[in-house]
Amino acid sequence: MRFIRSPALTVSLLISNAFAANSFAGASNYYAYSLPDTDRHALLDGMKVAGMKVLRTWVTGHEAGQKGSSTTKIVDLEANGIRNYDDTILDQIDQLMVDAHARGIKLLIGMYDQNSLQNGDVYSMKYGVNGFYTNTNAIDDFNQRITHILNGHKNKLLGNRPWSELSAYIFGLEAQNEPMIFNQTFYKSHLSWICNTAQQIRNNVGDRKQLIFTGGDSGSASVQSFFFGSSCPAIDVVAIHDYSDDYDDFMSSAISQAQAVGKKLVIEEWGSLFGNGRTANLQSNIQKINNYKVPWLYWELISNPDPHLEEDYEVGSGGGGDWSILSSESQSTAALSGAPFDFSSSLDL
Repeated sequence: MRFIRSPALTVSLLISNAFAANSFAGASNYYAYSLPDTDRHALLDGMKVAGMKVLRTWVTGHEAGQKGSSTTKIVDLEANGIRNYDDTILDQIDQLMVDAHARGIKLLIGMYDQNSLQNGDVYSMKYGVNGFYTNTNAIDDFNQRITHILNGHKNKLLGNRPWSELSAYIFGLEAQNEPMIFNQTFYKSHLSWICNTAQQIRNNVGDRKQLIFTGGDSGSASVQSFFFGSSCPAIDVVAIHDYSDDYDDFMSSAISQAQAVGKKLVIEEWGSLFGNGRTANLQSNIQKINNYKVPWLYWELISNPDPHLEEDYEVGSGGGGDWSILSSESQSTAALSGAPFDFSSSLDL
């Protein structure tokens, strides 16, 4: 007869063996660096008041007016051709990391976004979507992108130092947002790409305070046993993206797997869809996540009122409504002690 623990009991047993660490909260905004100064500062000020510690963004060009904001158009690092680098976007992220640091916030930075690949960017045109992950020339080209971002580029605002030396400003790095999420069969058969690009990041960043993340996938698919094995030594944090509210189905096992090999977990993306019941859903999700005392980053925190576009998970940081809930719950999350993973050294400014 098999004994089945309840989720609550499992969590209790895990927490009893946890580090003496606190959880934390944060948010994502993929275009924060292209916001006007006033809007960018307002976004970060809201995060500071909420006690949020990490802002996640990534290196990918975009058009003006993202999510109804006043963003300017910004071209991708390689918009003019692979290995033909235009550092304008990196210069903007340089400013963002300085502004964030002044408010006690560090950045989690992705080198690339799979949406750009699927939308026909330079990598897609040259190699195709699947070829980006399998063609040896594509892999080499992308490795050079990683090296340029982390060591070729220098932050002029911080003594011309490369990002590889800026652990006081950078919490973590990941090769790509949601790699291969468009095809789960392909994803599961090419997990080595995630681990190999993580190794390329680690080859460029010796400072272990800058953590390396997987980039996330869909719910429980984010957590693959491969990431906890000997073939994936460079991954520090398995990133979970979940919009299905099904944490109780897999979190206990995921925590156990991560603890067993000295890795960590973060709910890197989650959100509540706008509409009737959203407030209750926000509170329910945070309660579920906080039962496990695993850090979370909300998708997506914006600087302007929510324009209610498709897939409407956005919350404006200007105060009131759902932002009041996120802000309050972020502070409650930061107060949780006995968390299973200790991020304190990487959060230190």
